[in-house]
Amino acid sequence: MLRLLASAALGAAIGGLIVSLLGRPDPGMLILGIALGVFLATTTVIRLAGGLAVATPSPAAVREARDGRRLGRARVDAVRQTGTFLNEQPVCDIDVTVAALTGDAWATTVRRIVPLTELPAYRTGCERDVAILIDGGPEIAFADGELSPAEIERLVVPPRSDVPLRPVPPGTRIGGGRRRGPLIGVGRRGRPLRLTLFALVAVGAASVVVLPFRAAVVPTLEAWADGRASVDLRQPDEIETAARALREAIGHDRVVAITVLPDAVVVDAPISVGAVETDEWTYRGGRVDHDGPARPQPELAAEQFSWDDVSLERLWPAMRSAADESGLPVGDAVARVVRSTDTDVQSDTFIRAVGPPEMTFSLSDDYRDAFFRLSAQGVRLDPAG
Repeated sequence: MLRLLASAALGAAIGGLIVSLLGRPDPGMLILGIALGVFLATTTVIRLAGGLAVATPSPAAVREARDGRRLGRARVDAVRQTGTFLNEQPVCDIDVTVAALTGDAWATTVRRIVPLTELPAYRTGCERDVAILIDGGPEIAFADGELSPAEIERLVVPPRSDVPLRPVPPGTRIGGGRRRGPLIGVGRRGRPLRLTLFALVAVGAASVVVLPFRAAVVPTLEAWADGRASVDLRQPDEIETAARALREAIGHDRVVAITVLPDAVVVDAPISVGAVETDEWTYRGGRVDHDGPARPQPELAAEQFSWDDVSLERLWPAMRSAADESGLPVGDAVARVVRSTDTDVQSDTFIRAVGPPEMTFSLSDDYRDAFFRLSAQGVRLDPAG
């Protein structure tokens, strides 16, 4: 279960990284950070649990072996501390060679908690009675006093090098005279199935993370195919997609301001047609977020205009033309669309943004900059400044 959780966390981390690359760094990095934390925590616990994996025989299994006279004699060949302690008692790997009352002899290694007071009972070379938990072993439980003196005399434990080594299958327990393990084996045989399952869980977790941002996948892949690191929302196709998503989310076509960045389109729009109260909406990474009240708030409904009044698809060509004319790079230039200011000193709306909508942007390098003003249809209104 912990390994499945670790696989899911790894998949979620990969999904968070993908979301960041799709242009949503805030949620992507948050998911990545949380998922990596879970992954590191679970892998640490898995490593610790590996050192604590002590398959203590159940009393029922030992009793069944005794009742069935599945007994033998085991010699301790070596004892090694694993470096792990439970309740201040060492966990040890004990190499033993077993001679059964009936059947062949074998060698194996068992992991047990060995109380410090009982260490002499596990000294190298000593022999002890054992209950054989399943026919043929290798699982055993130390069960002193089960064999008669005659049986002990008859049983001769052979040298370890003369018998086959039978390792205890990892992750298994004995119950009802049978070896029981997980649905997917933890040994070498189950490795292909385990790896397949872990990969499927990771892919599934990554898909769940990326799914809410699926609208950004195709545009991002297309941008990568064009040699660009990410989608540039100032370009005609991308800005049309963003505008369509924003209009659908807002629910009407009235706006107060449109700000176009390389990776986002931010719109201030009234909460309803005819209202002055305005909210902010952001399109980024294929998603529209409602960010709450806009700052600052407009003062007049006349500051609003319609999406249909603006030809946003002409913004990118205008930027490229301005760059060729001025010799300045487009870079990360930001464009803004708002109504122009009323300059009629006799008007009731003097210095209010109630004139025709305009697009504006600036280009710059380390030594100079230029400001450009265009009509809502992308026609230049003045030369570079």
